Parts: sequence; structure tokens; C-alpha cells
Amino acid sequence: MLAILNYIVIGTGILLACWGLFHQLIVGGAVAMLGNPDEKEARIVIMAWVAQGAFMTFCGLIPLIFFIFYGYESPAYLTATLMAGLAMCILAIHVAVVGFATLVRPVQIGAVLEAIFGFMVVLKSLLATFLFG
Repeated sequence: MLAILNYIVIGTGILLACWGLFHQLIVGGAVAMLGNPDEKEARIVIMAWVAQGAFMTFCGLIPLIFFIFYGYESPAYLTATLMAGLAMCILAIHVAVVGFATLVRPVQIGAVLEAIFGFMVVLKSLLATFLFG
């Protein structure tokens, strides 16, 4: 059961990483949605948009990278994956608080993927710690 959850976490992590990469690639569309922003405003949006995408990609790849190097029973894998999942939970909560309903569709999809990934990682970590620990 735990092995299946680990593979689900890795799969959702890869999906999140791909979405983060896509998020970075559509930065021009995000700036264009602002209408005619001044240069300073456009730079801030570009920076934030690319940083969020890069963070999603990084956190999504962490489980796969640590699984390849250490295996899914290693404390390094468990710790790194849990930290990435908690980070995605915090980011998803932040997006929801900022105004999920008013945000553009790519940000909404990203927030849902962040929440799913975070929930799966926390669930897997709790099961690994309390049931199999």
C-alpha cells in the first residue's frame, strides 16, 4: 500500500513539475493579460510568475530525484518529500486566500495540482510514520 502511495506521489510530482514548466513558458500571456502595464509592473509579474513555476517544478521533482538516489524508505526521501509537500500546501493555501475565484485559469489549475500533491505527500508521510514506522 505504501509503495503504491509513493508511486502516486512521484506521479503527481512529475505532473506538478510539468505544470510548473508550462507555467514558466506562458509568462508572456500572463503579462499580456494586464493590458498595458508599465515596465516596472511587467517585471514584477514576470519575476513572480517564473518564480512560482520554478518552485512548482522543483518541488514536483524532489520525490523522483530522492527516490532514484535513496529509495522510498530512506529518511532523506521521507523528509525531503514531506517538506516539498508542505511547501505546496502552503502555496495552495496562499493562492486560495489571495483570490482563487478571481485568478486566471493557469493559476487555478496550478493551485489545485499543488493542493493534490501536498495532500498526497502529507497522507503518505502520516501513513509511513504511524502505520509502518
